[in-house]
Amino acid sequence: MAILSRVLNVTRWPLWVKISLGLVVAVIIPLIIGGFIIQSGFVSYSLNTEKDILDQAGKQQLKDLTAVLQKAESNLTTLATSEELSSQFIQSLESTGVNFQDARGISLDMQRELLQIGNFQAIQLVNLKGLIVAQATTKQLLTKRGFDSQSAAFIAAQNGAQSSIIKTVSVSNDPNLLIEYTYAISNEENQIIGYLVATLDNAVVLQYLDVGENIDSYLVTAGQNPLVIKRQGVVKGSTLADSVAVKRAFTGQTATTTYVAGSLQNNVEILGSYGSIANPAATNQTLFALVSELPTSAIPNPVLEYLGGSRLFVAGVGLVIVIFLLAVLGNQMITPPINNLRQAMQAVVDGDFNHDVVTGDRYDEIGQLNATFIDMRAHVRGLIDELEGRIASRTRDISATQEVGRFAASQRNLQTLMEQIVELITEKFPDIYHAQIFLLDADREYAVLRASTGEPGKIMLARGHKLMVGSVSVIGQVTGQGEFVVARDTGTSQVHQRNELLPLTRAELAIPLKVGDVTIGALDVQSRVRDAFGKDEITILQTMADQVAVAIENARLYQDSVRRLEEIERINRNSTLKAWQEYLNAQRERELSSEAGIISGTDLSAIRKQAVQQNRIVVGAVTANQTVPIAVPVQLRGQILGAVEWEIPAADLSENKLQLAQELANRLATSLDNARLFQESQRAAERERVVNNIAARLTPQTEIGDILQTAVREVGQALRSPQVSIRLHRTNGSGSNGNGSTHN
Repeated sequence: MAILSRVLNVTRWPLWVKISLGLVVAVIIPLIIGGFIIQSGFVSYSLNTEKDILDQAGKQQLKDLTAVLQKAESNLTTLATSEELSSQFIQSLESTGVNFQDARGISLDMQRELLQIGNFQAIQLVNLKGLIVAQATTKQLLTKRGFDSQSAAFIAAQNGAQSSIIKTVSVSNDPNLLIEYTYAISNEENQIIGYLVATLDNAVVLQYLDVGENIDSYLVTAGQNPLVIKRQGVVKGSTLADSVAVKRAFTGQTATTTYVAGSLQNNVEILGSYGSIANPAATNQTLFALVSELPTSAIPNPVLEYLGGSRLFVAGVGLVIVIFLLAVLGNQMITPPINNLRQAMQAVVDGDFNHDVVTGDRYDEIGQLNATFIDMRAHVRGLIDELEGRIASRTRDISATQEVGRFAASQRNLQTLMEQIVELITEKFPDIYHAQIFLLDADREYAVLRASTGEPGKIMLARGHKLMVGSVSVIGQVTGQGEFVVARDTGTSQVHQRNELLPLTRAELAIPLKVGDVTIGALDVQSRVRDAFGKDEITILQTMADQVAVAIENARLYQDSVRRLEEIERINRNSTLKAWQEYLNAQRERELSSEAGIISGTDLSAIRKQAVQQNRIVVGAVTANQTVPIAVPVQLRGQILGAVEWEIPAADLSENKLQLAQELANRLATSLDNARLFQESQRAAERERVVNNIAARLTPQTEIGDILQTAVREVGQALRSPQVSIRLHRTNGSGSNGNGSTHN
């Protein structure tokens, strides 16, 4: 099973097998397709030929049958309106009885006219009751018709008379096919008194239904119960009345085309010609649908008739020989050079770009393929070398970008940050020999040089080098537009301004330093090589510039925050000092102090002053009592309030004791400040109470004098002042005539 699977696997077949099989397929399939096309062409030709024949025959049929029906209608009209017979018709129809002798005379005259006309087999004169007054025939009738009031022709005549139609044509099966014409006979008062009924000879019509061999031609009548009429007469139980051709003919279409006929299980393709035959008595009505059909399978195929026998055998043998010779020739010319080319390709896959490719003197497609492969191999080798170089360059650029990014993220000093960045750029990018950073001033009017490399950079920094924003320079343009500007050749650039300190610059690139949408400066790099900044270099430096801009902004924010923090701390210290000074003034104290324990007599003022000045714990020398004096600063929000002094046994002195002393001093500072704040809040509450009491005393008073007296009395009591005065002045500031109140 596995062997069979490998044999049937087309991908495992040798090339010579595929070429041979391909040649076989390439020859046989076109032959089959060509034969099919030729056969289809001949079939189409035969079909078109038969279609033209059938179309001409159908048109001739329509013309002939229409002419027959119209001629019959014209003949009946001539007969009914002839001067010789019309008076006899009226006289016979108006008489109360039928005179045999008169009827015989009229019949003989009608018989003579019928023989002259030649296309009717019978003519009858019928009164309004349907009784035959006179008649003439060319053939022996099966029975005497007698009373005809139920015949299709009589009913059609009566219906037409009601609509003032004097001529009608009807088709019926009674018991054979009857095509009957009627003409209404009127008296002198123009009243219809009878009908002249003529029966058309069927042979005159049926003779035109014989078109040719294999062609089925038939007529179909209109109405709900149509009749199908063929050469032999009416066809009983036929389904032809429902065919596509009949339906199209009754809609007024006339054509010769192919369509499908028959049941769903037995569809047959038909070539048919169809058309409609108008009622000669009423041309707006269709009397018959004429259809002539030929099965397309009956159309002869000239190809099959021509091929056969020895011709087919000789053609098959010759085809096999040609295919064999083509397969051998194709394998010898194609397989060996392709194998050699495959080996060379495999060598390229293995990394060998020097494998020999046999080209010979071939200039065909295989020779061109070998030459193209050699060129492609050389091109691929060049692309690999170039790609390796670009990868190395990109790796270096990415590494430099990462290093600049790491440094920028870790550095907080703005000036150091910018100086180190420009140095790193010139160090990591060999094509860049000078780099510098410009920052916009506070008014955003000038781009000021803040960092630059080399001696030229030091000189420009010492000069305070700056360029106006929007000026005709690379820096002016980049800071004005907020987009990078590159001068690929400084010799022809319109925006590059030559700097005598940098005479070797041949290309310059400036990238905006942006924070969000705001430009804060520019990174400027210069090279000694023209067109040194390609798309990749610009992208790398753009990324680096974005990192630098963020780092500069972060350094600015950091320094601003440090300054603000120092300012806040300074304000806190000053406010704390001011608050305690006001508190001591309020207490009328120069300082607050407290002592506990045994007084040793040691003077601690020196170490206390030192602790306050240096803001640290100061440990004194061992005293004669084997104690050690220590002073710990009392600090609140960065402001020194005083110092705590201890003397502890020298043996107990340790780092833990010092840390405990510092913690106690810190807690002391917090408690003191809380106590001060509590006392201030109590004083504020007392002031609010006094003010509220005074306001409550003043509210009931309505006289100004009473209000003033109450005010000075209450204020004096609240302030414990021996004398309080209130004086009101005029608006001009003079107090000589003012009113006032004094309380002693």
